[in-house]
Amino acid sequence: MAISRPKIPSELRRRVLIEAGHRCAIPTCKSTPVEIAHIIPWAKVRKHEFKNLIALCPTCHTRFDDPHGPIDRKAMRQYKANLNPLLSISLANRDGQANMLAAYQELRARLAEWLPIEVEYVAIKSRLSSSREKIEKIKSDAVDKLAWAIGAVADFQSAWGESEVSDLAGAIFYHVADWCDEVESAPFPLPEDLKQRDILEEISEASADLHLMVCEELSM
Repeated sequence: MAISRPKIPSELRRRVLIEAGHRCAIPTCKSTPVEIAHIIPWAKVRKHEFKNLIALCPTCHTRFDDPHGPIDRKAMRQYKANLNPLLSISLANRDGQANMLAAYQELRARLAEWLPIEVEYVAIKSRLSSSREKIEKIKSDAVDKLAWAIGAVADFQSAWGESEVSDLAGAIFYHVADWCDEVESAPFPLPEDLKQRDILEEISEASADLHLMVCEELSM
């Protein structure tokens, strides 16, 4: 027997629309009018949750629902993560919300500065033509950015306390840090297994989950 699908509560629908600015959440589209889509199909989750809902125009919604279409679930999760959290978060500092959001924004900024340098370091250390001076220069830059990232992670975990969000942020950081240690201790040029690892891809889903968890926790 088929399970009837309940309506999305009006308040939840309003939050999803505000998050996307009442436009299609796909940045190259931004069309109106919009519909509310489930990132993981309702038939699987059987519930309506903010973190799993996104505003899409009818055309993008149809493309997403097409199993052979160009928009997959991973892309849709990234579109959700890219939405501006300030649109859906009250900045009243109740229970330290403003401090928690500020710590998250700082964490994102520091990771955005650190990770590209580490990726560049891998690329340079992978090439036989790279000089020792060039390798040492990019290594020094990476160490500087790492120091800032460590501070941002510590501040984030202090602001968020003992929580699933704090644990996930730490797990993302230490996953990258372990990779950096492998790169640093590996011989020059780097072996193929390290050269071929895509660290940004490895943390992409966890990073999207972190963003959605932050938005969900602070959207009160």
